[in-house]
Amino acid sequence: MLHHIGLYVSDMKTSCDFYEKILPIERKESFIWNDTELFFLVGEGYQLELIPNSRSNAARSHIAFSVTSVTEKIKELSRKDIFLTKGPYDLPNGWKTVFYDGPDGEEIEFIQT
Repeated sequence: MLHHIGLYVSDMKTSCDFYEKILPIERKESFIWNDTELFFLVGEGYQLELIPNSRSNAARSHIAFSVTSVTEKIKELSRKDIFLTKGPYDLPNGWKTVFYDGPDGEEIEFIQT
């Protein structure tokens, strides 16, 4: 079971607002660890840990979320002025997937299995 995914972000508020806008997720808690404030957002069965980033390594981050319908997710996000960057793709195993970019260039995948 997935506990959380850690993402390095350049702006905590921008990233918190973005993930709350595109996912059914809300801020759970924040705390200081090693002189760094960490934020946790919680959704149904998953958590995101947002970590301040002073380096540009966020573009290598990747998160995949299951959805009932890739087509419906594309429509939902389009209504929120968030547009896909790659896909949608039909995979050989019958899955459908689409990719979006987060505020720091992290790749966000929505997958229908």
